[in-house]
Amino acid sequence: MSNAIEAKNEFSDGWKLIFASFIGMMAGLTALPFYTYGIFAIPLEVEFGWTRAQSQSGLLFQTIGVLAVLPILGWACDRHGVRKIAIGSMALFAIGFAMMALNNGSLWQYYATALCFGVAGVGTLPITWTRAINAAFDKNRGLALGLALTGTGATGIITPIIAGWFIENHGWRSAYIALAALPALIGLPIVILLFKEKIVSTKDKIILNSKLTGKTYQAALKDHRFWLIAIGFMVISFGIGGTIQNLVPFYIGTGYSPIQAGAFMSVIGMSVIVGRISTGFFLDRFWGPGVAAALMALPAISCFILSSGNPSVFMAYFSTILIGLAAGAEFDIIAYLASRYFGLKNYSKIYSLLYAAFAIGAAMAPGIFGYTYDTLGNYNAVFLISAVLFLIGSLMLLPLGKYPDFGPIETDSPVEEFL
Repeated sequence: MSNAIEAKNEFSDGWKLIFASFIGMMAGLTALPFYTYGIFAIPLEVEFGWTRAQSQSGLLFQTIGVLAVLPILGWACDRHGVRKIAIGSMALFAIGFAMMALNNGSLWQYYATALCFGVAGVGTLPITWTRAINAAFDKNRGLALGLALTGTGATGIITPIIAGWFIENHGWRSAYIALAALPALIGLPIVILLFKEKIVSTKDKIILNSKLTGKTYQAALKDHRFWLIAIGFMVISFGIGGTIQNLVPFYIGTGYSPIQAGAFMSVIGMSVIVGRISTGFFLDRFWGPGVAAALMALPAISCFILSSGNPSVFMAYFSTILIGLAAGAEFDIIAYLASRYFGLKNYSKIYSLLYAAFAIGAAMAPGIFGYTYDTLGNYNAVFLISAVLFLIGSLMLLPLGKYPDFGPIETDSPVEEFL
């Protein structure tokens, strides 16, 4: 069978999986809180008197919740599949996110709620969706990952509009409820209907898993390439997480209206989608680390521009687009590199650690950005630091070398049997 026919068959068999994963990413833990902490920062500051650092540190506590259960998630996905985990987690995440509306001004209640929905929503992280995509696609794996993960870009487009309208017309509490409806009323039904897996016996699962190829969990941890990817993306995620979370308050602070600031954030969502798809296209055709280094270096330009403290409208859009392109590439690249350098046999456990490294960097950044603003009255210094970190993280990916040859997956079974 020719490569073209094989690639076509992958999409004809796996389009439902891609669409369900797209919705799962759109309405899940990865995107919904990430694109809204900055939007809620000023309303919470006005009502409760919280500082930027305090409100932005919600992501840190959310990540603590994620890291507490992430190793269990990786093991459970590799051992028992992903469908039930995704469904249960989506439902619990919707409830947990809606509980943010109940805050009475207590910072610790705010942090505890963020920690709880971090635990509850861990099954909606890219680990779940990318495991399914990696098992279903080989010839067009990069493009399939890109299409599935564009869900985060859709969130980046719609959440500023939804949250902004509800905050302006009905208050920030109603905005949390409206956003929680995305996983409850859209994400959950579609994942139930389309994110299918074949029910097999425990014996069959063991046989299927034995046919997957790749490094053991322990061998991956001893591989220098694992640490280059982990540390490189931890450094990169600091810049991405801190910058995106603080763009709305930054632009408002430099004189733009809340509507203009929301427009800049919507541009991030659109550029994330472009970044996801283009990254997948390039990953299928060129050496992954080279693609990654080029894309992850782009926000360094943005941070240098933003460090001036007063970008023009054109420069604001230009900077935001470059940040969005990088934000649209990170999960695709991590998932792709994990599958190519370490194989699929223990993919979920290995990817969970790489994701944890990324999450740590992204979680620490917003609070540090906020503290810098609270202390210095601007973000100039931390934008410059982020520019340097983007360049360092990008360069760390270049020594990864060629992909190992683990051999083909030894099975004629349908896609669903791997999930």
